[in-house]
Amino acid sequence: PAQLKSGERVKVMLNAGLSPEHEEKLGSRIDGIGLYRTEIPFMLQSGFPSEEEQVAQYQGMLQMFNDKPVTLRTLDVGADKQLPYMPISEENPCLGWRGIRITLDQPEIFLIQVRAMLRANAATGNLSILLPMVTSIDEVDEARRLIERA
Repeated sequence: PAQLKSGERVKVMLNAGLSPEHEEKLGSRIDGIGLYRTEIPFMLQSGFPSEEEQVAQYQGMLQMFNDKPVTLRTLDVGADKQLPYMPISEENPCLGWRGIRITLDQPEIFLIQVRAMLRANAATGNLSILLPMVTSIDEVDEARRLIERA
């Protein structure tokens, strides 16, 4: 951790997902991954990545930082960040169908992704899951039920 003049220690976490090579180089200088943007690999493909592809992707990040916490955010797409194979159209993308609401409306996408995260974490045990764009406790409750089912 970084240390302030007062002696207080502050963890420095990385916002990751764009450049695995760069992230690996920073490994010794950071205290973990505060946010790994799982939508980036989804955006670079022509279709939804399989569970096995996702396991490999997440395992790489979790193992790269195996002695540090890694927070993977579940798929965060919407009208402002679209997947080429999943068009989204709405008037106000900031408030509407995006983030957790998309994956709760399509639970199979969420279940596959969470199952891949949990499988990838089996060897390292350093995973935290972040739910994007939550607007209600009901969304958290529903996501937790699906995570338990995965």
